[in-house]
Amino acid sequence: MLIAGSEAAVRGGVGLARVLHFSPVLIGLLVIASAISAPELFVALRAATAGAPDIALGDIVGGNIFMLLFALGLGALIRPLASPPKVVLRDGGAMLAAALLVAFFALKGDFTRRDGLFLFLGFVVYLVVTFFSDWRRSADHSVASSRALARSQNEPLPVVGGLFLLLLGLICLVLGAVFTVDGSVALARELHVQQAFVGLTIIAFGTSLPKLIAALVAAIRGHTDVAVGLLIGAVVFNLLGVLGITAMVAPLAVSRMLASADVYVMVGASAALLPLLAMRWRLSRPRGALLALSYVCYVAFLVWRQGLLPLSLLGIG
Repeated sequence: MLIAGSEAAVRGGVGLARVLHFSPVLIGLLVIASAISAPELFVALRAATAGAPDIALGDIVGGNIFMLLFALGLGALIRPLASPPKVVLRDGGAMLAAALLVAFFALKGDFTRRDGLFLFLGFVVYLVVTFFSDWRRSADHSVASSRALARSQNEPLPVVGGLFLLLLGLICLVLGAVFTVDGSVALARELHVQQAFVGLTIIAFGTSLPKLIAALVAAIRGHTDVAVGLLIGAVVFNLLGVLGITAMVAPLAVSRMLASADVYVMVGASAALLPLLAMRWRLSRPRGALLALSYVCYVAFLVWRQGLLPLSLLGIG
């Protein structure tokens, strides 16, 4: 329901934006990017208001690690990914700054409403900078415009059709978030695992799936710079937009486990990715394989930390 709701919201939102004569950069930056990040937002809001902050933070942190390591790595294995300097420096710089800011807030043990407001204001600044640096650029030089063009090639929807799809998408997102969070709490309880583990793995994969599919399709079609910009932009949306809105609605406590390990893995992945993208401004297959393997190692670490992978199976001890 989360995936279907995201897709319906994208289609309905793009249809309405075209009727309202939004520019391609606005459609790509606001409508499409917001809709594909909607699963994380709705799950985080549901988890925070249901008293399950580890699921909310685990989904955001785990999803970002998944996109930076596995999704980008898999995309590069399919086809080396072009990484334009603007995407690496502007979007990648915003991503690293946001990751460091989130790590700083996590160190003190919680995200207050003031912290959430600060993150959200950073999100607004990022949107404004992106808009004014892209609004006169063609689809060949703007990730947001490229996404809008790809989504606007079909016949335009009537207003009623756009509204229906948008409403249907929102309903699916709300219900999907409720089922996901409630099911995850029950799953963690029945399997005697921590909620953060479920958030970092199963939920993070599910909510990140729309971005993974979009990035892989872009890579297969040869729009490799779109794949890189889409995934890095989604990470910025999660850290500043999703986490900021969620903390403003319901302050989040940060568990010691997330604050002491997983947040730093996310920061490390963000920092390590930028020089890899800057090498000849492309992510080659060997570097993509390194990223994907790093994610496999991270998941193995999560399973071991949870006590589900004895060291004897790895030949240790």
